[in-house]
Amino acid sequence: MQVGSIVRSVHIAVPQGARGIVMRILGDMAMVAWYAGEPGTSIQLNTEPFFLEDLIDTGEQVRPASAQMH
Repeated sequence: MQVGSIVRSVHIAVPQGARGIVMRILGDMAMVAWYAGEPGTSIQLNTEPFFLEDLIDTGEQVRPASAQMH
């Protein structure tokens, strides 16, 4: 998983069917921008930190404009 990875989660804080984009990774946590469905074609819900272990990498990737590079 890396910045720009599209993820899903079964965590209770994430609505079913929502997908997110990893915006930043800090240690064992990632800042994720969540969308109601497909990122870029559905409304953005919120941006929250999540433990990497709570995220499911879909194997897809984008380069978000607001992603911070190290």
